[in-house]
Amino acid sequence: MAKNIWLGIILILIGAIWLLKNINVVPFSLIEMFFDSLGKLWPLLLIGVGLSLILKKNQTIKLIIWLIILAAIILYGLLTFYNFPA
Repeated sequence: MAKNIWLGIILILIGAIWLLKNINVVPFSLIEMFFDSLGKLWPLLLIGVGLSLILKKNQTIKLIIWLIILAAIILYGLLTFYNFPA
């Protein structure tokens, strides 16, 4: 049951972001920045899935791992979007 809830939440978020982009509420550059960084850092998602499978019972650690992965993707996108030196 919980898996269905998370899948539903993810689909709602993707649909809402897509809709906001299409009606020009959210600037395209922010969405493009996120998906560009996601395209480069997609192996982090595999690592997150693997760790989630290993840590089935510890929900707190899984949440922390996913928040760190999301923060890394967003931070990388912001740093590359604003051309911060590496």
